[in-house]
This record gives sequence, structure tokens and C-alpha cells, in this order.
Amino acid sequence: MEVNRGNFFWMLPHMLQEAETAQYVAIDIEMSGIASGYGHLTPIPEAYAKVKEAAEEYQVLQIGITFIHYIEKKSEYTTRTFNCYVSPLFPKGHFNDALNRYLDRNFSVSTRSYTFLRHHGFNFIQALDNGVYYLSRKEQKLAEEFCSWKDPEHEHIDPSTLDDETQQFYENVRAQVGAYVNGRNWVHPEVVIQNPYGKKLNGLQIRLIHQMVREEYPTCTAKRIPVGKMMGNISVTLLTRSTKIEAENRRQLNVGETKRLSGMQILLEALAGGSFADRIEQDWVYHSNGVVPAGADSWNEFNKKFNFHRCEANLKKNRPIIIGHNIFQDLAFLYHTFFEPLPAKVDDFLNTIHQLFPRIADTKFMHSRVIHQMEQDRTLKELSDYFAKHKVPTIRHVSHPGEVEAGPHNAAYDSTLTANLFLRQACYLYNTNKHLMETQETYYTPEKQSAPSDHHAPGKSATTSKMRDMANPFTILDEEEEEVVGALSKWDVLSPDESQSRASTPMASTPMASTPVASTPGPSSLTEAPPQTSWRTEQKKKIAAPSRRTRTVPPWSDDFWEVYGNKTLIPGSGFVSLV
Repeated sequence: MEVNRGNFFWMLPHMLQEAETAQYVAIDIEMSGIASGYGHLTPIPEAYAKVKEAAEEYQVLQIGITFIHYIEKKSEYTTRTFNCYVSPLFPKGHFNDALNRYLDRNFSVSTRSYTFLRHHGFNFIQALDNGVYYLSRKEQKLAEEFCSWKDPEHEHIDPSTLDDETQQFYENVRAQVGAYVNGRNWVHPEVVIQNPYGKKLNGLQIRLIHQMVREEYPTCTAKRIPVGKMMGNISVTLLTRSTKIEAENRRQLNVGETKRLSGMQILLEALAGGSFADRIEQDWVYHSNGVVPAGADSWNEFNKKFNFHRCEANLKKNRPIIIGHNIFQDLAFLYHTFFEPLPAKVDDFLNTIHQLFPRIADTKFMHSRVIHQMEQDRTLKELSDYFAKHKVPTIRHVSHPGEVEAGPHNAAYDSTLTANLFLRQACYLYNTNKHLMETQETYYTPEKQSAPSDHHAPGKSATTSKMRDMANPFTILDEEEEEVVGALSKWDVLSPDESQSRASTPMASTPMASTPVASTPGPSSLTEAPPQTSWRTEQKKKIAAPSRRTRTVPPWSDDFWEVYGNKTLIPGSGFVSLV
């Protein structure tokens, strides 16, 4: 379902309900540029610095969000996808124009990304001119300050540091306003400040007038005259009760507009378990004038009754698990765009992201963990097609009326592929015991999460105790795995909510996970050692041990996720653990 600035709030209650009830949420984004300048074996901190630069320079243009539910009665997963265009622009209007100048966003496009996205049919005009507005957490704070009586846009100007003409102008304004306030010039209901050197006031003069009125005459208000003979000058009047009420109403309208401008950030805040309900007015989300789109009466009634505060409370208690494909860079862009400026250090970024999204799975990492570096690269589409031949679990996509399927490198399409890949990949890896494979995995772990007993330095790479023979890589895309699948005959349907740990099953109680891989025999031992089977055969024997099988993704409490959960990778640099 396509979401744009015109229907965002109409769609918001349904997207929030999906978030509230989903077990998993697959996310994919399209950006106006991506990180470059790092390659094979680039240290993780340096690679993060490149990703940070890209996230600060380029923009999120589209977010695909696929919500995944398990329907226990039907023993199937359902997916529902929303395609959200995102725009860094602001709507036209006096307040919005001023806020736009104050925040002063930059918009950059990489020629490489532009060419790539256009080749795949991406509509930049649609994103910019019809994308959903947003304000990051930081921008929301700045916008709230901007709506206050103070002027955060400008620092105080010391008139004594300016030239003689400007100082004289400043003193003349003080004299005019002072005489008006003290009642010596009440013949007119206002005092009009003009430019003695021209018809209109210049920018510096306007700023000095507002500064003086704000700091020295708080009982007055200054307004620019928009039309007439005195257009371009400033009118200073006393604040009456009615003008005070008018000013406060205007401030409240501006505050309301900043809440509305937060737009797309509301949904991301919800997924992070943050506070969002107070920013939404109920009448934004339904048609109160009786003009309801054809066939949308029930939708309108649902929106009218939707309880945002209850939804917020439920999401604070239980956030869905976030799924992505090669998710590290996406997380950096999402954090910078919708939350706060990116930290300077990668350790701080990893810790902060883990606080926002404490449960993450990366399908790219899940594939990469047990393949060697000579394995050919596979796109998201290729991986999804490969795992599609495995019919476990059952997946049903719930489409929206009028939904049109896009192609690769459309965020909605890619998030749907990621969701399907995740479900089948997780079941496959679990049922074939890939998490019990003995591997040599090196992760970069953030300093804060390092345990005292670790032998690695904080914020550095850590090698797991499970070893892997790099000369005999075991690929999850090996067609011979069908033999293993055939060896596992016992099936058992488990609910995703099942809290029993995999550790209690016969499979997990075997000593396989701690059995070291036999070292490669040296020349002197080749004639003395008894006949040995190949490394690959031994691995298959281990993972083919009798075990329970499941048609559902194992619950997060299972030891499977100790291996695959909260881990990602930076291609060319290495694996990263968030914990």
C-alpha cells in the first residue's frame, strides 16, 4: 500500500495497529546516496565513519515496511507491506518557511545512486513532492523552541560592535518605542519604525527591532507590515489582552504544525518503543465532515476510535523484532534521519541502536555466517528465490485493494522479499542445526557490552570459541543439503510465543556445540591415523542428529538467536555484534 503525505495520517492508525500486533517488522530503505570509500578489511571504526558521512550527506527517500504476523489457527505467517515515500522538504506557509530557514536542511544526491535508482524505475519527483514530512527528535526540540517567545534563530547582537549609523538607528528605535510605551506618543495606536535610509527595513534592522522589543519592552509586540504604503516596515503595539490571546493562539497553532510535521517519525518512534501519542490529534486521522472515500466507512470508524495512548503503552512493553537485509547502513540512516545526530564513535552508535531496537536480525549476516570469502555474492532477490523452494513455513501476503507490485530496489518490494527470506531462512537454519555448526567467527563488539572475562580489548574484535575449518567452508546454499533435510524426519509445530528454550530439546543437550573440529593431520600422522571421513561428512553427521523440527521461527528466547540475533555485518569489514 502506497503511503504519501496526502494519506499518511489516514493510514497511520492501521500501520500502528500492525506494529502493535506484529512479531516481526522487515524494513528496507532507499537513499539518495550510500557510503563509499571503504573496502576489503577496512577496520570497523573507519567503515562506520564512512557510513556516518553518507547518512549526514544523503537523504532517506523511501521506506518499505512489512509487518509479519503468525496466525496460529492456520499455522501460517501473513505479511502486509506499506510503501512510504519520504521528503526532506517543508510545506509552504509563513511559519513553515521560517522553520525551513531555521533548520536549513541540505539535500544531496549521488550521481551513482540517482542513475541506479532511475534505472530501476524510482520516481524522485514522487518522493520529493509527495513524500511524507518528518522531523527528527532533535528537530522537534528545535521546532518547539522556535515556537516559543524567545528567538533561538538568532543570537543577541551587541549594537556597540556595529557601525555608527547602525548604533544611531538603534538609539532612535529605543527612543520611539520608549516614548510610545511611556504614553508620550499615544495619539496613534502604534508606532511604525521606518528605514531612514530607504523605503523598506533591511534584514539587520528588522532583527534589531525584534531584539529590542523582546528584551526591553516585553509588554509590546512587533509585526512586519505586509501590505499598503508602509509595507516592509515594522509596527510596534502594546500587548492587549486580545493581542496576548491572539499571540498565544498563533503559538499553539505553530506547535500543532510542528507535531503534524513530525509525520513519518511517529511510526519509527513507535517501532522503537518511544512516546508519540501526544503528537497526534484524533481529527487528523478520520473524515469528520461526512465525506468518506467510497467503501472506507469501516476504515474511517476504526481511525475515529483508535486509541493512540493504548497503542503506545503496548509498544513500550513489547516492541516487534526488526528485520533487515544488510541492515547496518539502514540503521545509521534511520537513526540520523528520525532520531538524533549520529555519534562520533561506532561503539556509541551500536549501544544506542541496541537501546532503540533491542532485537534485530540481519538476513545478510544469517547467510554470510557460514560461507567463505570466495563464495559468490548473492543479491537479496537471489537469496529469496533460493529459499523460496523451501516451503516451510507457510507464508501468505495480504495485499491492499489496488496494490501494485513493484520491482527490485523499490523499498516495499525489497522489504517483502526480506520478510519472506527471513521466515524461510530462519526455519531452514534452525531445522538443519546450522547454529550448532563449529565456526570461527570474529565480531566487533561495542565497549560498553564487553564482559570482564573477555580476552579481547573493549571495542575490538572478538573471536568465538567455535572453530571452523576455513579450508573446507560449509555453504548453506549447498544443494547436497537436501540429504540432510531427508534425514530429519520428525516434525513438530511450535508457536512463536513458545517460551521453552531449545536448550531443553534432545538436540541442544548433545555435546556437538562444544566439540572441537579435528585439526588437519600433519605428514607424519597420515599413515598412523585410522581412516577418517571428510570434514564436510562429519559436519553433516552432526547436524543430521535426530531432533525436533519446526514450521515456525524459533522464539527469541531460543539459543538459536544467541548465534543469529543482534548481529550484523559491514561488507568487506566484518561482523558486528550489538551486544
